[in-house]
Amino acid sequence: MGNREEYIDKLADQLKKWDAEIRKLEAKAENAKTDIKAKYTEKADELRAKKESIQQKVKDFRNTNEETFNSIKDGIENSLTSLTKTINDTFKKFSEEDPEEKS
Repeated sequence: MGNREEYIDKLADQLKKWDAEIRKLEAKAENAKTDIKAKYTEKADELRAKKESIQQKVKDFRNTNEETFNSIKDGIENSLTSLTKTINDTFKKFSEEDPEEKS
């Protein structure tokens, strides 16, 4: 059972890190040029929705029995991998599009 709680705590920590990354993106949106601002804002909203969905899954995950925990763990892992990739790709894409981002 300890491994399960450690795993869930690890997920919660990762969600906090993603929240910080999304806040960075939102801050960039506030300071971006008009043509890029909408893209930043839209992507930040999309990422926040994905993060909140995963956060709800983790909350539900905490309240499952061991069998259910093991059966949905892979799905959560896939969601986590997808969100990580999306966040990384987003920052990379915007740094390539926004000349101020490169400095």
